[in-house]
Amino acid sequence: MMKMTRRATLCGGIAALAAPALIRPAWAADPIKIGVLSPVTGAWTVYGKAHYQGFELALDEINANGGVDGRPLEMVLADYKTDQRLVVEQANRLVRQERVDLLAGTFSSADRNAAGPLVEAADKILLYPTWYEGQLQEYAPGVCNPNIFMFGPEPTQQVWPYMERMVSQHGKKFFMIGSDYAWPRVTNLFATERLNELGGEVVGEVYIPFNTPNYESVLRQIREAKPDVIFHTLTGSDTVNFRQQFAAAGMKDDYTFWTVDDEEVVTSGLGPEVSSGGYVSFDYFMTIEHPNNKKFLKNYQAKYGADSLMNTVGVGMYNAAHMAAKAIADAGKVETAAIRDALKGMEFADAPQGPIKMRELDNQVITSSYLMQVRDGWTGVNDMFEQIEGKLGIEPQDARCDILPL
Repeated sequence: MMKMTRRATLCGGIAALAAPALIRPAWAADPIKIGVLSPVTGAWTVYGKAHYQGFELALDEINANGGVDGRPLEMVLADYKTDQRLVVEQANRLVRQERVDLLAGTFSSADRNAAGPLVEAADKILLYPTWYEGQLQEYAPGVCNPNIFMFGPEPTQQVWPYMERMVSQHGKKFFMIGSDYAWPRVTNLFATERLNELGGEVVGEVYIPFNTPNYESVLRQIREAKPDVIFHTLTGSDTVNFRQQFAAAGMKDDYTFWTVDDEEVVTSGLGPEVSSGGYVSFDYFMTIEHPNNKKFLKNYQAKYGADSLMNTVGVGMYNAAHMAAKAIADAGKVETAAIRDALKGMEFADAPQGPIKMRELDNQVITSSYLMQVRDGWTGVNDMFEQIEGKLGIEPQDARCDILPL
């Protein structure tokens, strides 16, 4: 595990795979510094490792190929310990003291929204990697911000493509349970819109404070509501607590379970008895059959170990690093306005989930989408998911706000 703050020029990762010794280029110019805000410790540490490692791997690859215009990319890592209050403190430190050229990371929507005012005031780019709720004006400047670029899917990419299948095959009555912050609430708003269009209904909706230990009352509400589908947007340790109690209560086989949160890392923590049979939808899974993914995982596991787990957030960080480097190269200078303009409309053909594009209209990635079902008796990530459906190049709904140039 990295220390809370790490300054290291990342060089030659891919070269190291092919040679017995790492040969580092002699840099003739100062590094381009990128501040990475990551939950390395705390409640979301299950996501934090892949979060910063995806970015680090990309910088290795970029620097092994000469950096950007002869300058290395340097990651300055700040662990905000899954504490929203520390997001602003660490972001300020990266901008004011470390003098980074741009920012990447934060994990949750609440974290990103906390960083939004500073990003706007300091006029710094923020590369945001996580699946999220979409852009509504009431959450600006955490969204609807010309300096924030979204590299993860939003509900019309992650949920809408599969709602018709779920309703037709599993039923129209949905019970929604989520953590009590922006992402679950707005995700459920979008999900409900599509559900209503298909003649479905929400028969229960609850939002849970972080670190809730007991779910007995929620389980009782679910039984009383008699839904067909449990639509799940809990996060972190609350996911584990709820799902363990849900299974222990003998309810797992009584309902269809659909989560838009529990990727490889969380599912590994749940184990097969708790997780089997559930549906999961994301833009990336380790087992997707795409040639980009095979190359990416080979390099990732060569660097971090054969048992290292990757997920959608780490891939978002990986893609963000590569596209930011290309934007700086295309712009020919390390200035926020120039990087911002170069990122708009940019394509990245080597993304692990399949080719992606940053939409010029609203700084939202056009990306792939996959629906998986967790297999019975899985033994690891290689046999954890069965792919039910996959789609490339899913165009999201337009942001529900005006993203005005600065």
